[in-house]
Amino acid sequence: MKLKVFLSLCAMTLAGLVMAAEKVVTMGAELGQWTMDVQAAKDLAKKADKPIFMNFTGSDWCGWCQLMDRSVFSQEAWQAYAKENLVLLWIDFPKNKALIPEGMLERNRELAQQYDVSGYPTYVVLASDGDKVLGQLGAETECTPQKFIAKLERTLQVARLDQVLSKEDYAEWLALEKEMEEFAAKITAWQKKLTQEGKAFQVEQKSLEERREAILKKAFPAE
Repeated sequence: MKLKVFLSLCAMTLAGLVMAAEKVVTMGAELGQWTMDVQAAKDLAKKADKPIFMNFTGSDWCGWCQLMDRSVFSQEAWQAYAKENLVLLWIDFPKNKALIPEGMLERNRELAQQYDVSGYPTYVVLASDGDKVLGQLGAETECTPQKFIAKLERTLQVARLDQVLSKEDYAEWLALEKEMEEFAAKITAWQKKLTQEGKAFQVEQKSLEERREAILKKAFPAE
């Protein structure tokens, strides 16, 4: 039974790698087609006036990357959406270096550093100019193409607020964003403080238990 499960997992992984190899090109770019060619992707984005969706992935080892590939990027709904709306850029960090052209890994590392990518998968959305960062997304459990597209659309909408809102409303939006960031920082600090206090309580509790046990040993040394 365990052997069957193992073989099944191997087959799924192999199928995922084959699918990834088939859908990613190393040269040139087309709307909705994953490419490793950064310059071609930027040229196409400017020409078509479409955002660039950068997928920082570990295609042959990252479980979350493979999950998103199966549940979102390989689905017809995503592919139809991407073909109309996105330039797809594939930035891979595989264990099997044969999956990317020679010398590309170092370039990918430079891109990861440039866009402050610390984990995989990370999805960075760039404006059609190929420079301005519009937002960043990550993987999710039980994600569907529809849910992910909705989150991506919201990211794109937020990036356009300065163009559609009045100066006053946009200023209010920026103030709210700053306030939310500060509030999130307060929550993080509070959680850190609770963790530290919890550890201190555990140390104190252990000390009390040890003192109690010492008294018991004095009272009943032979037991």
